[in-house]
Amino acid sequence: MNRLITAAAVGLCAGAASAEPDVICGLLTSVNSYGVVGGMRAYSIGTTACNKGTTAANWIANTINHPVISTTLYKIEDGRMTQLGVSFVKHSWAALQGNDCGFGCGPGGSWQALGPGCSDPYSAGLNGTQTDLGPRFEINAFTGEFPWPPSFINNTGNQVYKRLQVPADDMVTNANGQFFAEGQYTARDDALAGNQFNNTSYRRMVVNQGNFSMSGTGATEREIPAIYAWRDHGLGQNQPDPSVTITQIDVPGEGRFHLASKAVDLGNGTWRYEYGLHNQNSHRSAGSISIPVNTGSDAYGFHGISYHSGEPISDAAWTPSDDGSKLTWSTESFAVNQNANAVRWATMYNFWFETDSPPTTGDVEIGLFRPGSPSALTASATVPTGSAPCLADFNGDENVNFFDVADFIGAFNAQDASADIAEPFGSFNFFDVSAFIAAYNAGCP
Repeated sequence: MNRLITAAAVGLCAGAASAEPDVICGLLTSVNSYGVVGGMRAYSIGTTACNKGTTAANWIANTINHPVISTTLYKIEDGRMTQLGVSFVKHSWAALQGNDCGFGCGPGGSWQALGPGCSDPYSAGLNGTQTDLGPRFEINAFTGEFPWPPSFINNTGNQVYKRLQVPADDMVTNANGQFFAEGQYTARDDALAGNQFNNTSYRRMVVNQGNFSMSGTGATEREIPAIYAWRDHGLGQNQPDPSVTITQIDVPGEGRFHLASKAVDLGNGTWRYEYGLHNQNSHRSAGSISIPVNTGSDAYGFHGISYHSGEPISDAAWTPSDDGSKLTWSTESFAVNQNANAVRWATMYNFWFETDSPPTTGDVEIGLFRPGSPSALTASATVPTGSAPCLADFNGDENVNFFDVADFIGAFNAQDASADIAEPFGSFNFFDVSAFIAAYNAGCP
């Protein structure tokens, strides 16, 4: 296993220092709404590419030498960020030469090349044109390679076909709900230059709760994946959630993941642990996640996305298994099913559980889906402590004696939360006393 975190590949992130193309998602712009089919709403989101590099970037139609554009949508509600859906990718076919990113558009651009410093806009209408949309499964987001022509490229269908599809019910939100769109460019010459780690940007979206139209608000957060909105806006607009930690994990010689984690004190002696695993551009993808926990855990949860419009990727939910020392979610192995529901590029899956152990910092293991070395990575994250405290040792001095009884009685009489140890939680009664007596008589391991 390898451990690579935020400092890895800093030089690659800088991007613009060498004489190479460096394509980023400079802006997320207009939004088109296409209604509902089968419980799924569809949107398309306009994007503007900008070339931070010092040489022109290829924009050659009907070849493998042009960028593809991915758009996705996320939601933060009740302290959790989830991905709602993905689109097919837009295959670009010509470059304009603007200056929308303010880099200063230089010479060298053409209809088939985006000049250094220049920008190229694709409206929501263009990014929603079905005959220019190809599937995601054929794209290697780390190398920028894909077959030409891609599958389904000229196919058309109903109003949601190939477009950014999200469950209609998920677009309903309370007053605290927030939406964020993410745009990502993938290009072969950009990847060959080692500049594929800064191609992702996000922007806040406003959803009309009457007709569910959507529009952007505020600035595009350039070169930052949307998962960072969980930390930076998790408690509301411009209100960071300090409980969210995000670790960047790089696969040696390959792509990048991010792991978000947090612990929520439920106030009844238990904690809920939340994890979001985001794959920015790793072709190897993620097939499992293992979290160290050797205390009683339950209320397991999983959230993924649904592929559509002919993508062959499975939608099967990951199921948890607990071996007494770690809690693991996994999909089918690559050997069993190459189209299993791995965490593929530009997607984020969520995992959560509840336990009676308070948080600390530890290692989470991420198993890679496609074969290669290493087979797994570790990332620093918020995890449960190694073992739950022994209830009989109420004062935590590692001795079970009269002082524990006295301290429990004192806490109970003061209605301190530490003495609220039995259901119904939120009240202090005979059940709490009975539970402590049983634990005291049982002693500690």
